[in-house]
Amino acid sequence: MLDSIALDNTAPPEQSLSGFVEFAAAEDEIKSAVLDFCDRLAACEVVDHAEQPDHYQGSWRFSLIDGAGVLLQLARPMPREKYETNAYRMVLHASQPSATVTHFFRAAEALPFTDTEMARIRSELPITRKLSERYTDAPLAGLGVILTIHHMTDFLVLAETLLALGADPYHMTVIDKEYSYAFSRRVDSYLRHRCGIRVWKYSELGDGIADHISRLRPSGKRSVIMDDGGYVIPHIAAHTPELLNEFVGLVEQTASGIWRIQGIPLPMPLFSVAESEMKGAIESYGIADAAVRNLLRLLPNEKFEGQPALVLGYGRIGSAMARILRGRRMRVAVYDREIARLVAAHEEGFFTRETLASLLRVHNPMVVFGCAGRGSMTVDQVELLTGASYLVSTTSRDYEFPVAEIRAKAIASQTGVRGTAFTMPSGAQVTVVANGFPINFHHAESLPNRYVDLVLAGLIVGAVAIARGDPRLPDGGSVSACNEMLAESGIMHDYYGLYGPKSCAD
Repeated sequence: MLDSIALDNTAPPEQSLSGFVEFAAAEDEIKSAVLDFCDRLAACEVVDHAEQPDHYQGSWRFSLIDGAGVLLQLARPMPREKYETNAYRMVLHASQPSATVTHFFRAAEALPFTDTEMARIRSELPITRKLSERYTDAPLAGLGVILTIHHMTDFLVLAETLLALGADPYHMTVIDKEYSYAFSRRVDSYLRHRCGIRVWKYSELGDGIADHISRLRPSGKRSVIMDDGGYVIPHIAAHTPELLNEFVGLVEQTASGIWRIQGIPLPMPLFSVAESEMKGAIESYGIADAAVRNLLRLLPNEKFEGQPALVLGYGRIGSAMARILRGRRMRVAVYDREIARLVAAHEEGFFTRETLASLLRVHNPMVVFGCAGRGSMTVDQVELLTGASYLVSTTSRDYEFPVAEIRAKAIASQTGVRGTAFTMPSGAQVTVVANGFPINFHHAESLPNRYVDLVLAGLIVGAVAIARGDPRLPDGGSVSACNEMLAESGIMHDYYGLYGPKSCAD
């Protein structure tokens, strides 16, 4: 193994590219993991041929179809004391940029998680994993499953648990939302190559749904939908409503997903984890906290204390967000279209006004958190901002802010890792962080796995209830029935047992 890298520097610096993928592996698995990965890279469509030079252990050379070359080397990151003992890097260096080099680098990011990494990830989701012991009758054996869950490491344990409960990987489909997750390509690769599950991109949603149904029909199976943001049902209802009968039920994780299916007659049970007492009790604070932490990471040189902040939407996440920002010593204003929530925010001591326009004129926020679930601001309201400000979303997809309309009115824009900074006609600088997508997922893992474990377990409880045809769950759903079934499942007792007070023996 290499502690340092000797790179081919024959090309001018401005014409060379480099990158790396970090991973962890035990000594007894590193060789097989890397060889398997390099074999699959060699089969990439842009690779002409590959070789491992005999004189240089731990390095590979890939010649691409356009003549470009890429050197890949296995190394340990330095300085060693800053990393775990089993930490490694796959370092890539290309002599010149090209479209095929970019494609190859993206393929190299799809390194499946190693056994060492998966052992750690599984240990962080004990409640979800325990369901395979609780439901021993393979309740999902007769169903297909289509999932649009965030591509983070916790999703892998959810998928493995579904397989342990009888789901057939050939009859499973995952829709990749195409967010800028920290490990999106590694998650996709593990689902494909280790679990055998087919993955489609969100931009190919219709094709993914059609492909899923075509694989299910010969077996006579129908499917359960496990959704996070209301993707599948609205698409089917709008384009192929006759396919709704191919599904036996829907499990929805987010409030924005519930809003998106409103008005669509559901000929199936709905298990709304989104509206459950369980999710409301623990997740809202975690999402708000993750959003603030990620913003601080993206803006390390900004000063937030004493500055004005605005929270749009005073529901579960918005109220938690407002309290966290106040705890960070910001001057916090709140707006909500519902008067009862506006009154609640006022009674809790936050600065409010009855219209958003009047609030913007007097408060002039440095940072605006969109927590309404959809349409927090119009472009005319954005134009009321002055100075430099940041628009930050906590909602699935890019529903909070009118990014396209802002772009159309802006006189200049610049995109970077933070998002896109717009110069408005007034001269104001408005940065749409993460390009309007949820901040807590932007190049990040959002909630810690131990935190989200309970909610993922709740999704599985819902899928099992649908699979078993629980009569308490009618078409269109019942929140009270969901609460009852989640309480019966024992997962909240498991959570309390793990993280509640530890009693002392007498």
